Amino acid sequence: MFRLLSTLLLCFALISGWPAAAAWQGEETTTWKGTLDASGTKLRLEIDITPDGQGNYQGQLRSLDQGNATLKLSEVRLDPATLSFSVSQIGASFSGNLSEDGSVAEGTFSQGGVTLPLTLTKGDPAAAGPAPRRDETLREAWVGKLQMGPIEPVMQFRIMTTETGDTLAYFDSITEGRRGFTAQWSIEENTLRFDVPGIRLTYHGTLNEAGDRAEGTWSQAGRDLPLTLTRQLTEYDDRNTWENRPQRPLPPFPYEEQQVSFENATDGVTLAGTLTIPRGPGDHPAVILISGSGAQDRDESLMGHKPFLVLADYLTRRGIAVLRYDDRGTAGSTGNYATATVEDFARDASAAIDFLAAQERIDPSRIGLAGHSEGGLVAPMVATQRDDVAFLVLLAATGVDGATVIQSQSAALRRADGGDEAAIEVVNAVNRAVFEVVLASEPGTDLSPALERAVDAVLQTVPEERREATATRVWASINAQKSRLQSKWLRFFLSYDPRHALRKVACPVLAIAGSRDLQVLPELNLPEIEKALEQGGNPDFEVAELPGLNHLFQRAETGTISEYVQIQETLNPAALEKIGDWIVQRTSR
Repeated sequence: MFRLLSTLLLCFALISGWPAAAAWQGEETTTWKGTLDASGTKLRLEIDITPDGQGNYQGQLRSLDQGNATLKLSEVRLDPATLSFSVSQIGASFSGNLSEDGSVAEGTFSQGGVTLPLTLTKGDPAAAGPAPRRDETLREAWVGKLQMGPIEPVMQFRIMTTETGDTLAYFDSITEGRRGFTAQWSIEENTLRFDVPGIRLTYHGTLNEAGDRAEGTWSQAGRDLPLTLTRQLTEYDDRNTWENRPQRPLPPFPYEEQQVSFENATDGVTLAGTLTIPRGPGDHPAVILISGSGAQDRDESLMGHKPFLVLADYLTRRGIAVLRYDDRGTAGSTGNYATATVEDFARDASAAIDFLAAQERIDPSRIGLAGHSEGGLVAPMVATQRDDVAFLVLLAATGVDGATVIQSQSAALRRADGGDEAAIEVVNAVNRAVFEVVLASEPGTDLSPALERAVDAVLQTVPEERREATATRVWASINAQKSRLQSKWLRFFLSYDPRHALRKVACPVLAIAGSRDLQVLPELNLPEIEKALEQGGNPDFEVAELPGLNHLFQRAETGTISEYVQIQETLNPAALEKIGDWIVQRTSR
């Protein structure tokens, strides 16, 4: 998955992340509960803390209102006076003072320069999980699909009642996995109304005679879209749909599966992963899977899909061993993802090669790398640093600098979403101004003064009747992304040009992309990859655009991100066959 940096992104949640492994609890686990109020969006958190028997603690955080997203804790400290921990995956931390009886921790939750009060109360571990709060009961839910052309994301408004008889309302963007935005609601005569101040969203609908259906208008960010809501007595079922995906590999498997770990000694990072090996003796060819940007687990889990699990299963059935691993600071791996750049990820991948080459049933002369999206930046970098990489598979990889990638991505997604060209040009101009400030500034400096000057200069070009509304949206988005704008990753990514590394790659290369990829545009990136390989004199490479596939290599109608979760296919068979045939041809003796 590729990080999205469109500067007019309106929905903002303090905690983000893909659902991780199922919740775990040891015999001595204590569960702490609290609610974080992020600009009117209330996020219910549960923190499990377990002693390791050696005087230290480990733990995990669950965000109940964000699809039960689970994040690993680090630097956990619990003593008679304090409770503190870090969440390196999202660059967050908590520090609080304990009450005399040790049951309440009052403190602050910090992330990206934002500090919010948070009180955690020691709860009943048996009650942990995504269930509703005990004092809130669902009264009714209003559910509908927003009409955005071929895109129809599911939206839900929940009406809850409390033990004291009060009524509360929440908004959930089901398709995006964003839940728990505080809302106000009313029914007056035949009009249903919802207001969600935190994301400047309103809905007005006219009820039918039965009062169980409303035809109305969704309004946000100056856009009005039709939305029909239907009343129901249960929530929309948004459980993990992976269980029902048709390509989910099911045992028994005709290969061996090993849970492994290996060290990146240079950075002091331990990577956890899964190695699948064809049955039988012999030295097998192997491929290491490198995930796209954003903290990913070994299966590259996202939007109800596990692409790397499907790819590993397919390749191993064809006689190719596969190693896939959790990104540093994610799931079972140690380290800090939030402070890492492509160069750090390259050292992790290089350590994976060293580990795999030492395995008895792996042929060290036939180990290759397959990188998806940002992983397609990592793989060539590794191949230029060592001479034992047998081949590269670049899946939706970039062929131009990061600033150009983000600009093209932003414009393509907005066009697909029906945005007009004037608004797209404003977004592009703001992006350019922001990127220039980021690249010109010294690490660790306050970007605010330079950003204000640069962005205000762009806003002065907007027609006066639209200027105030545009400025409000732009600055809300920039302020929400301040920590990301100052990150090491962004500074490196904006200026990094993959063509320099591609010209030095001497091993065989397969570069493929989907024709409907709106995140890494094939018409922009594939020609540059091909040209760089030609200029470097690479004797064996293939570049191909696969018709009708999106950034995840699913058969798609639009290529938009909201479509990913709706598509049942995880990896198109044509893409799997292309990858498998090419690797088999390059590794057969």
